[in-house]
Amino acid sequence: MGRIKICKEEGCDNAATTAGFCRLHYLKNWKKIKCAEKRRAAKNLNAYIENVCKKHPDRYMDIIKKDIRSPHFEKYVEETFGYEDEAEDIFDEPSYEEEIEKLIRELKLEKDF
Repeated sequence: MGRIKICKEEGCDNAATTAGFCRLHYLKNWKKIKCAEKRRAAKNLNAYIENVCKKHPDRYMDIIKKDIRSPHFEKYVEETFGYEDEAEDIFDEPSYEEEIEKLIRELKLEKDF
């Protein structure tokens, strides 16, 4: 028989349904959860860019552009970060392609790298 996980919220004995919280506390903590997901996504993106820059210092821009335009990368981003389900991102922020292009334009290589 399966075990029922309890909500992470202190003092709550309801069953956890989403992200370790019951439905009520998931909604209560939704903004905090989404901010943590975005921080994690930014950290992963920074690690990816640093890794590519270290491996290919002469042609890192070409490799990043190639990876970003590949359908595999787009599918990975959707599966990992769930952008297809986030309606607030569609209305409040620039599109995914605009964000990536802005990151590429502003990407600078440090002299001691």
